[in-house]
Amino acid sequence: MHMTAATRFVDQYDLILLDLMDTLMFGGNRFSDREDYAQTYRQLGGTYHSDEDAQRVIEHTYDTMNAHYGDPAYYENFRPATAYLTESLTDLDLPQADLDCLHDVFAYHEMGGIPDGHCRALRTLATTHRLGLVSNLWSEKTPFVTAFREQGILHLFDTLVFSSDHSIIKPAPQLFEIALNELKADPYRTLFVGDSLERDVQGAEAVGLSAILITGNAESTHAGLVVRDLPALLRL
Repeated sequence: MHMTAATRFVDQYDLILLDLMDTLMFGGNRFSDREDYAQTYRQLGGTYHSDEDAQRVIEHTYDTMNAHYGDPAYYENFRPATAYLTESLTDLDLPQADLDCLHDVFAYHEMGGIPDGHCRALRTLATTHRLGLVSNLWSEKTPFVTAFREQGILHLFDTLVFSSDHSIIKPAPQLFEIALNELKADPYRTLFVGDSLERDVQGAEAVGLSAILITGNAESTHAGLVVRDLPALLRL
């Protein structure tokens, strides 16, 4: 049966909240022992540290944050990358400009790209819905906000809720609640879209939101509603 725009699944909702990584942005989180963080440091203008120290600082920061990321004890006390970067350094006279550069190195490796098709899907959704972003972000948000602005999508969001602003990560309920409170939204008229069953779907459902799991190319046994990607949401 042909479904008109008035009978689309998404039209049950007033607000659509989105995850970021692997929902809207792809190719990020480039952290591994194969990454040359020192080279990125030099490319971004870093001169204060040796290559060995620059490599060590980013590796230590990522390894520490990654260990905490899976520990529920840190869900409501997860500090941003800048805090861990500072702890990784023993030089108390570190220039602020160099700390900023090291943060930019971390953010560069965390950041991915947003496909044009996903930008078009956002623009279409924004004609009928309020949109928001609720993201577990380890870096400070400025580079990501800049990327949204450059791709012409920043104005589409009524709220941007990043974990690095609040020291809280999904699935903790507070991040979802911050978005709802900022927009004075009804949770029962709000849909959350994300790629993590635990952090996105179960986290959102725990505060009364409906949720859709983004599967990408992977097979899923999730009993709830799934879509391959954000553009596919428009066809429900």
